[in-house]
Amino acid sequence: MPTDLVLLTGATGFLGYITLIELLKAGYRVRAAARSQSKIAKVEAAPSFKALGASIEWVIVPDMTVDGAYDEAVKGVKYIVHVASPIPTLGAEAIPADQLEQHFLHQAAKSEVEILQSAQRTGSVERVIVTSSGVAIVPFDYFIGKGDYSIEFSDDHRIPDVTGPFDFEFQAYSAGKAAALNASEAWMASHKPSFDLISIIPGWIFGRDELVADVEGLSKGSTNSVLLGLLLGNKSEAPYNGNVVFGEDVAKLHVLALDSKVKGNQSFNAAFDFEWEAALDVLKTSFAQEVAAGKLSVEGKMPTLPLKMSNRKTKETFAFEFTPLKKIVESVVNQYLELEAKL
Repeated sequence: MPTDLVLLTGATGFLGYITLIELLKAGYRVRAAARSQSKIAKVEAAPSFKALGASIEWVIVPDMTVDGAYDEAVKGVKYIVHVASPIPTLGAEAIPADQLEQHFLHQAAKSEVEILQSAQRTGSVERVIVTSSGVAIVPFDYFIGKGDYSIEFSDDHRIPDVTGPFDFEFQAYSAGKAAALNASEAWMASHKPSFDLISIIPGWIFGRDELVADVEGLSKGSTNSVLLGLLLGNKSEAPYNGNVVFGEDVAKLHVLALDSKVKGNQSFNAAFDFEWEAALDVLKTSFAQEVAAGKLSVEGKMPTLPLKMSNRKTKETFAFEFTPLKKIVESVVNQYLELEAKL
């Protein structure tokens, strides 16, 4: 069992929390960075964390873009798993248009380079794992129905940086993730540090979110809200890209990538292709009673953009099989029904 010390950022968020649990299950010692004490309290009260009975070290990093923000946090760590990054509000209070460029484009790249610089200064780090996104390797036109969907995007594909101003959040978010990936790899190439870098590149991430306390929390502010909206009968005319992954799968890939047997300085796509409305078929087979009772709906509509992200290298490198859509949908729906029953 590994007992090395890992610095984890984003532990108080959806994916970061699941990654924290996977790191602890794998036997790693964890120092987790958080923005505030209130966010830490939510993690420590979560069922899986409490069940493990684990003790972790917390460090407060209120602003991850400040020069030297992670200098203290990285001292003595062997690995860094950097999950924290600005994400779209997805139904929560929207970010004003004049703040999109600063919030997404500048923050994402700055925080990623900051953690690499801190890792270099401390001298103990051997590997950094970063959470990227499919939007970082696919031109934005593909997400608005203007791409050549016969092309399959590998984990090694890169796109140029895009500058603002931006019209809406997802556009700015996409630009920010691309800029962060490009900036981190450019920094590695120019500085040639003693550690290496691995980027995990997921599509839409769905799954149980233990940090959510009520239906409203599940329905706003996270990727789960998009899937849940479809399953509650929302009808969208705008198509979304069809690339999905279970939250636990992404977290496990972050942990598996810490293994020194995995060659560094490479990327791994973490998604498989799907049709959004195939999720409605899961309702028909797994939740027929709830559909009949009006708690769920099979009348939702969500067109799919057939964007292809290759996961062959990921499956071969880690001998990994992705969790099928049925289990992903069941995970989100079961949590929704549990929370709905408390109303």
